[in-house]
Amino acid sequence: MATGELQLWEEDAYEFDLENPFTSADDEPIASLLDAEAHHAPSVSAAASAARRDAAAFISQVRFGGELAAHPRVAYLALNYVDRFLSKRQLPPWAPRLLAISCLSLSAKMQRVAAFSIADIQGDDEYSFDAANVRRMEDMVLDALEWRTRSVTPLAFLGFFLSACYPQPRQPLQLAAVKARAIDILLRAQPEVKMAEFSPSVAAAAALLAAAGEVTAANLPAFQAGVAACPFVNSDKLRECGEVLVAACGVGPMRATASADTPVTVLGHHRSASSASESDWTVGSAANGGGGDAKKRCMGPPSQWG
Repeated sequence: MATGELQLWEEDAYEFDLENPFTSADDEPIASLLDAEAHHAPSVSAAASAARRDAAAFISQVRFGGELAAHPRVAYLALNYVDRFLSKRQLPPWAPRLLAISCLSLSAKMQRVAAFSIADIQGDDEYSFDAANVRRMEDMVLDALEWRTRSVTPLAFLGFFLSACYPQPRQPLQLAAVKARAIDILLRAQPEVKMAEFSPSVAAAAALLAAAGEVTAANLPAFQAGVAACPFVNSDKLRECGEVLVAACGVGPMRATASADTPVTVLGHHRSASSASESDWTVGSAANGGGGDAKKRCMGPPSQWG
């Protein structure tokens, strides 16, 4: 690694915002994001690997075990690093836990979580990795990522879709609620293997449509039309991603038509009409056909999903 690269890492390591991954004022936001997303998306084979499953289980344990309860985005970025690493490298059977710890450490550094402790997240496990081993694995991860630690994830596209596609009049509290619910959906759905089949932009659009259907269903048709007008959004992939989110998190309701008599999800699944109250924004309503179980999976640790 060149000296300049090291200096860049040291200066920028604690300034990363998942919703705004670029630092250069010369970057045109959506064009830069679309250009970069293909380089930051994991492969489907990596997401389906046993190594990824084991690493995700450990990250989930840390995320929901209390050590990072206040920092869900640390776990989110860490699993993104795991996915990107495994898309380029293979691991021996004993190493997924070390990879998870190292990616959590890198993510915590990127997001200014000063209280993060390698020893604490390993708890009382019989075998613990020391700082030197973790640091060596961090270097391997950085090398595999080509030092592109400012990951372009679905969270980076939320602002664009809300500003370019959400119908007028745009009420700030309503927009904030839709965005917050979309973030919750994306964080919860990330461990789902099939999410690797979709680009970050498509995942962001699908999560926002799901969130809008829960928070303000009346605006959903116009929002869907705005998203569909984006030339880079593949309608088939958008529908498929919506199906995955319904299966993983039981998101809804989403009105795909203006008829009040037949509210449907983006998938076309009919459901009874209901309105999402403010208290429901972080929970959501499950779709018919096993939706209750899906909602439980979404609200609990991903490692416990069936």
